[in-house]
Amino acid sequence: MTKDRAAFPYMKLALGGAVAGALLIGFVLPAEYGVDPTGLGRVTGLTALAQEAPASGATAALAFNVEDYDPQAERIERSIQGLIHLEDAPFKSEVIELQIEDFGEIEHKFILPADTSFVYAWEVVDPKGDGVYFEFHGHPSSADAASYPEGFEMAYSKGEGVAQNGSFTAPFPGYHGWYFMNLEEGPITLRLTIAGYWSEHKEMYRAVNGEVLNSVEF
Repeated sequence: MTKDRAAFPYMKLALGGAVAGALLIGFVLPAEYGVDPTGLGRVTGLTALAQEAPASGATAALAFNVEDYDPQAERIERSIQGLIHLEDAPFKSEVIELQIEDFGEIEHKFILPADTSFVYAWEVVDPKGDGVYFEFHGHPSSADAASYPEGFEMAYSKGEGVAQNGSFTAPFPGYHGWYFMNLEEGPITLRLTIAGYWSEHKEMYRAVNGEVLNSVEF
């Protein structure tokens, strides 16, 4: 019995080695390298994994383009998932100061085609209280409204604060921008710095203490 106990660790080691070897031959080699000495990889479909694996090394072809990659091409027309969206004109850049009266509300929108973008930063100049209540949202133009559910709008962010920074890509063509309500005591200036590809922008709505001073049809 003593000899059997002394031999037991070696038996475990041998058994473990045999199992590891079987896993290597039956599973790892077919899946990783396409080597299938037992035929098990073909039966289980593991050899297909090796065939689908991308090539490695400096000679591997980059596969990020929808169309065949031509290193001599002056322009790549399309790329996967819209990672780049080419524009016909340079981006615009503006600093817009919005004056909002005491108890005032304002809505300012940018007109963008679908899939075009801007980056922005807005801030209340010299805030002394809660700043503004804001809603960043978009809706189609009246010409396109029939293609959407009645009263369709899409919300992007809302809250209260004195500043926000971000980037935005229009999910559909139309009007995209902000509604601001003054939460300070007295009039405020809100400074919006923006750069991107809008066609135009305009004040859509303005009210003071609930009385509408300006409302633009879209």
